[in-house]
Amino acid sequence: MSDYEFRPYRLDDEHAILATFNRVFAADAGRRPRSLEEWRWAYSDNPAGLRVWLALDGATVAAHYASLPNRTRVEGETRVFAQIVDTMVHPDYRRGLKKPGLFVETARRMLAATCGPDKDLVTYGWPTREAWRTGKAFLDYEMVRRESALYSELDGVDPTLPAGVVRALAFPESVARLYERCAAEWGASTIRDRAWLQWRVFARPGQDYRVLTVPDAAGALLGYAVLRTTDWPIPGACVLCDWLVPSDDRETGERLLAAVRSDARAGGAAAVLALFPQWSPWFLHFQERGFLVTSTEYFMSGRNNHPRHDMFWLRDNWWYQPLDLDLF
Repeated sequence: MSDYEFRPYRLDDEHAILATFNRVFAADAGRRPRSLEEWRWAYSDNPAGLRVWLALDGATVAAHYASLPNRTRVEGETRVFAQIVDTMVHPDYRRGLKKPGLFVETARRMLAATCGPDKDLVTYGWPTREAWRTGKAFLDYEMVRRESALYSELDGVDPTLPAGVVRALAFPESVARLYERCAAEWGASTIRDRAWLQWRVFARPGQDYRVLTVPDAAGALLGYAVLRTTDWPIPGACVLCDWLVPSDDRETGERLLAAVRSDARAGGAAAVLALFPQWSPWFLHFQERGFLVTSTEYFMSGRNNHPRHDMFWLRDNWWYQPLDLDLF
């Protein structure tokens, strides 16, 4: 390991990072090269900061371990949860991942520098099988839950939006009040204020999200849904990427769910997919409205940095949506 320089990101490292990223993932079917604009959106422009650690061999990024931090409300306090992303070793520097090596050393340095009771409280993600084996063996990864998806086909759905639902091209400041009302029911959740939502939804390059809102008579938000049509995880699906409606406001929920179905149908989707914690009232509500529960091959993994917030606590208290993952 002494031949490598281990350090956090420095200005202009992104060019070398992208060279390795696009070399590592070039073999993935249908994976296009990542652009500089996409990298800067994810890392430099993230309102919660930047977490990138490198192992360098001269000017070459031999290994890379990073996370996307999110400001998170945890039992009334503002903390940080960070999604582990873009973990990679340059093909010319691989020695296998069964034993601690370059990948694990880079990961340990980043986690030691950024995680702790007073730093990033939880790191998380949907790992590949290879990353899960390595993370579980060497980096204290644990499983939070296996993911179940809610699934509804759209045959016969009217593509016309119901009255009272408005398409939005920006989030109003009142979204913060809506989030506070919803977050009172959750132990932990990404803070869905205007700054985060504008960055995550409307500023993301190359993604076409659709935002449906239900405003009250004064224009303040009663609820919103963020949608995206994609061929992943299944072809032609409309993924409900984010849902923010107070659980006691079923009238808004009914109107917004009808709008989600209509919008997905108008966009040519064959089905709608949604993801909720199983303890959420919306998990049952969607089933009562015809959604079926299906198992998936995905699972949430985590690494907690405070004994109170272990995997059992996260399973039962952490509200997250597909929008909390860079896959959607």
